Amino acid sequence: MASINLSTSNEETVKTDFDVLLSEYTQKETPKVHGVIAKCVDKNGKEVYNKIAGYDSVLPDASPLREDAVMKIASATKLITAIALLQCVEEGLLELDEPLTKILPEFDGIEILKGVNGSDLTLEKSNVPVTARHLLSHTSGLGYQVLHPLLALQAEMQKDTKRSGHVTEKYKMPLVFEPGTGWLYGCSFDWAGLVVSRLHNDIALGDYFTEHIWKRVGLSAPFPRFNIAVHPDYKARMMQSSVIQDNGTLEHLDNWPIIDDDEAHNGGEGLSCTANDYLAVLADLISDAPKLLKPETIFRMWEPQLLPGSPGSGMLLSLRPLWETITGPIVDHGINHGLGGVLCLEPVPESKQPANMLAWGGATNVVWWMNKASGVAGFFATQQAPTANPNVTKLVEAWKKDFWTQYGVNR
Repeated sequence: MASINLSTSNEETVKTDFDVLLSEYTQKETPKVHGVIAKCVDKNGKEVYNKIAGYDSVLPDASPLREDAVMKIASATKLITAIALLQCVEEGLLELDEPLTKILPEFDGIEILKGVNGSDLTLEKSNVPVTARHLLSHTSGLGYQVLHPLLALQAEMQKDTKRSGHVTEKYKMPLVFEPGTGWLYGCSFDWAGLVVSRLHNDIALGDYFTEHIWKRVGLSAPFPRFNIAVHPDYKARMMQSSVIQDNGTLEHLDNWPIIDDDEAHNGGEGLSCTANDYLAVLADLISDAPKLLKPETIFRMWEPQLLPGSPGSGMLLSLRPLWETITGPIVDHGINHGLGGVLCLEPVPESKQPANMLAWGGATNVVWWMNKASGVAGFFATQQAPTANPNVTKLVEAWKKDFWTQYGVNR
C-alpha cells in the first residue's frame, strides 16, 4: 500500500471532505473542536495517514497542536490492560476461565443488586464466579454507576461516603447480573488491572506497562503514564481540554473528575500518552510478528463473546449511543464484543469501513481501531467534553471515510 501520509498544512494536497470539515471545525476564533490528531499505521508500523489540525487549547495563548502532544486517553487505557492480563494468561499465571477469587478475594461472596428502596438494598448471592474472560468482555456484572439505574441509586445513597480513587474503594460495588449472562460497560478493566498487579508482587500497573508493553514496542522515556498531574515535564506537553457550552461555544476544561487521579493506577482509565505511543501498540497487534502477545492470543481478542440474540447482545445494543461514535452506524447484527474492545463484524458502507474491526475509545473523545485482514490501524484524538458529541462523531466518521476511500485507491 502506498503511503497516504497527508496533512492539512500541505497546500499542494487536494482537499478532501474531511480536510474541509477539519479546517472548519478547528478555526481558532470559532472552534467546534479545538484540535484533532488523526493517524493510521500499517502492520509494519509505517505511518500511512497523518492529519493534524487546530490548537492545543481554547485559551488565548493556545499554540498549534503538535504531533507529540500528550493526551488523556481515558477508557482507551482498557486495551493496554487487556494486553497485560492476556500476557498473564500466556505466562500460565491464570486461566482465562478460572475463578478470580484467589487473586481478588474481594469477589468472594460478592452479591447481585436486585433493588434499591430508600436506604435498603435487595441483594442476592452470586453463584457464578467472575473470570478474566468476564472482565475483558464486560460480561462480569460490574458496571459504571452512571450507566445502570440500580447502581446510580446506590451511589446516591452512599454519596457522603469518602473513598479513594483506588479500584478496591472506588469500584467496590455489587454485581447487577450473574457473570456471563449479560453485558454492561463499567469497571471490569479496573479490576483486571489489579489482577495484573497482584500477580506481579503488587507492582504499580504503570510500571508493569512500561516494562512489558511500552519497552517491548520500542518506546523510550518518557513513557505513557498515570497521574499526569504529578509529572510536570510530561504535563507540559499536554493538550488541554474543552467543554461545549449550551450555545455551542467552547470553554476551557481544567480537569476530568472521574479520570484524573494523582495516585491510583486503574486499568480502566487514567493513562496519558501521545498518538504515536498508542499507535505503536496497535501496529504490533496487527503485525505478522507481534512482540506483545502470541498470534493465537491476538486471534482470540477478535472472537465474539456474546451469543446472537442473547440478553448480553441486547444489553450491548441498548447502549448504542455509548459506542456508535466508535463503530459508525453499523447494523444491529454486526456488533459484538471481543476481549478488549467492541467488534464490528459487518462493514459500514457509509464510511467504507470493512468488517472485522476491533475498536474502542475514551471519554475524552479518543477513538482507536484495528483491522488485521487489511493490516492497518487508526487513532483519532481530541480532548473535549461531552463524550461522543455530534461534532466529534461527524469528524470521526469523516476521518474513517477519508482513510478507507484513499486506502482502497492506493492498495
